[in-house]
Amino acid sequence: MGDPGNPEARELDVPEDVEEIFDVLYERGMTDGLPVIPPTEARVKRMMSGFSLAPEHVLAELPPKAGVATVEKIAVNAVMAGCRPEYFPVLIAAVEAMAQPQFNLTGIQTTTNPVAPLALINGPVRHKIGVNCGAGALGPGWRANATIGRAIRLILINIGGAAPGEVDKAILGMPGKYSFCLGELEEENPWEPFHVEQGYARDQSTVTLISVQGTQSCAASYLEPESILKMLANAMTAFGANSYTKGNGNPVVILPPAHARIFAEAGWDKQRIKRELFERTMFPRAEMPPRLLDTSSRQQIRDGKICICRRPEDIVVIVAGGPELNHVAFLASFGNDLAISLVRYC
Repeated sequence: MGDPGNPEARELDVPEDVEEIFDVLYERGMTDGLPVIPPTEARVKRMMSGFSLAPEHVLAELPPKAGVATVEKIAVNAVMAGCRPEYFPVLIAAVEAMAQPQFNLTGIQTTTNPVAPLALINGPVRHKIGVNCGAGALGPGWRANATIGRAIRLILINIGGAAPGEVDKAILGMPGKYSFCLGELEEENPWEPFHVEQGYARDQSTVTLISVQGTQSCAASYLEPESILKMLANAMTAFGANSYTKGNGNPVVILPPAHARIFAEAGWDKQRIKRELFERTMFPRAEMPPRLLDTSSRQQIRDGKICICRRPEDIVVIVAGGPELNHVAFLASFGNDLAISLVRYC
């Protein structure tokens, strides 16, 4: 793999036994703790096959150790994670996105918070590579979701240099730090897909990275928009979430298709949903305990009330999940702005 600052991947002499190879890589801190596929030269070349950029091409430098993310190094981590070659352009786009300044990867890599990048995939590439956008999209069982998300984590460790417990200071962490990836269910979305909302064409494919603290399931088995919003806003209003202490970033709401249809058929668009949630999640600053130790606090306060983010437009509303009218999901923001990149080279 080589050191983070070296653009060239370095070969390692390892045993032939697969279990022993895993032991060597684990002892070197090059895994997420789970078994990996050995990144042999042949496998790495196969991962890059048909790719238009040279193996030594530098895509970004990833903090906190300014690791040089070359095409080859990304391919090494993709192999270890179990990715198929057709996933590789999506992973390249994810690296390009996470390197954007507003994403503040340094903070994500070194914080005590249980934060992880959520990878949201939009556009035709979802079907091309088999990304799950429906039931269980954030759960197990789907190779594209699982391995793309896992490859992102291995890149953060092996190229960015965020060794858990040493550089990554998460007090507890969370399962999303292993893998956190889904696609938007655009075919069941009554509004424009997220990437179109961001200015991209519907036939383009994108990867969006959003720094979030985990998932909060909200029981919302109701047929009226007002009732769904009341339950959701209550679940979102948590004093301890970074959304309130940091004051910026992108809180995420995931509406399953049945809930999205209820809003759309009642004449609601995403902008109205965002405005309502923004207003309903405000609470008086006086209710929060004083003397916050977090010196990086950038609370957004309006008329004495703390806001969940800077403005309603910063709330992300996407459609994904199974068909049942039972649960919606909320993902609290870590406090950094999202980053989006076009999937190219495929």
